[in-house]
Amino acid sequence: MESKIQMFFLFVFANQVWGNMYQDYQEEKFNFKLEEKRQLSNYSSLIRSAILGPVSGYEIDDDPITRVGFRFQVSRLQGFDEVAGEMKLISSVFIFWSDFRLSWNPYSISVYQEKTGSSFTIAFLEIMLKEIWKPHISLFNPVNAMDIFKEREHEKAIVHEEGFVYYDGLLKTETFCQPNLKNFPFDEHDCSVQFIATSTVITNIMNKKPKLFDDNAKWIYYQQDPCDLDLAPSRYGAQQNKERRIIVFPIKIIRRPSFLFVNIAVPLLVLSVLNTVVYFIPAVPQDRLSFSIALLLSFTVYLIYVAELIPETSNPVPLIIYFLVFQFLLSAFITCTSFVTALLNQKNGEMSIPQTISRILRGFRKKRVRGEKQDDKDTKMKTIEEQDLKNGLSEESIPEGNSASGNIAWRSISLFFDKVCLTIIVLVLVLEIIPFVYLASQLTAVVEPVSESNICQENPVNGISSFLCVDNVTECIALDLIR
Repeated sequence: MESKIQMFFLFVFANQVWGNMYQDYQEEKFNFKLEEKRQLSNYSSLIRSAILGPVSGYEIDDDPITRVGFRFQVSRLQGFDEVAGEMKLISSVFIFWSDFRLSWNPYSISVYQEKTGSSFTIAFLEIMLKEIWKPHISLFNPVNAMDIFKEREHEKAIVHEEGFVYYDGLLKTETFCQPNLKNFPFDEHDCSVQFIATSTVITNIMNKKPKLFDDNAKWIYYQQDPCDLDLAPSRYGAQQNKERRIIVFPIKIIRRPSFLFVNIAVPLLVLSVLNTVVYFIPAVPQDRLSFSIALLLSFTVYLIYVAELIPETSNPVPLIIYFLVFQFLLSAFITCTSFVTALLNQKNGEMSIPQTISRILRGFRKKRVRGEKQDDKDTKMKTIEEQDLKNGLSEESIPEGNSASGNIAWRSISLFFDKVCLTIIVLVLVLEIIPFVYLASQLTAVVEPVSESNICQENPVNGISSFLCVDNVTECIALDLIR
């Protein structure tokens, strides 16, 4: 037992000494003297020649048969065209893979640093991307064709002594997104950046909770959990059916509705209220007709203004378009009813009232006096007759042929028609105010990011990738997922 304990401490001590003797030169790279820097440079050249030179037999076109770790993180939404469905993003990408041909023994050479008294090795090298094999990763839903590494040949990757290759850089993408303007201006869009790779891609999620970006004046957006979709059978057989697929990085885009709500909904509600005012104006043809026509023209001008704010799309047509057309037709209806009321007021007593209209009006009058006491019935009828006389009606104005109408005149029909129309318009106005209040309350609603996207739910081919590094790159390497 004691010998085992001694061996354990001896092993720990040896590792500590070995670690102090051989360290990566990057840790103390500013403490090297000129001659020591020359030695490091020469050793770096030797390593490059050993792994990339003609003698090494390294060929860029040879596939090292490796999986590729891929992390995609949105940095900024540069623009989103909700009509054309084009999304422009600036994102950071971190790609890592293993190429066993790029490995070397760092302890075969070392440089002694006089200032620290330690020996340093070369564990990392910076190598041009054009000199090494790179995984073929390209956009699957681009506006214009794009390969990640095609325009980055002169950028550098970090190569580790064990053959791990790391590339970190910024990526500008222009991808197609199917817009959904049905609920404009409270529209939300499920977009994504999709990559297609010939090697198995290992997604790397860094954030447990989606980060909400509010740096755009028009949109709020956040990135959701990635998923992957099978594209074609594997070239390595049915047992390895993950070697060619689409990796999807969903992005949720939400419009800021305050500006459009104030400029569209509020004026629309004011015009709707003014529609009801028409029926409170005396039934004088010149006054009522002129007011209703002015409102109709106001709606026409307003529709022209709103047309510039609403995106021009028919897939699908925004619901607000139907609502605006309904409001325009309602204003036209009010104008027509004002014209009908003016015609009824212009009719004189020489024109007979149709029996059907007389029966309807008498039926409503009977309902109004039903339930009252019999001794008050005559007084009530007298009051109604006096009211008709005040409105310019007289028994002499009713012809003999119209005696069956029961003291009903065209003026009474006009007033009854106004009341019916006013009731309809008020009911419509109440039904408009209810959704207006609800939508106004949504202006201050807090956006809660959702990790799971609709895109991955609607296309559950593979769900989330079976290879997933949740924390960092070292976990992928520790689980031996990259080799």
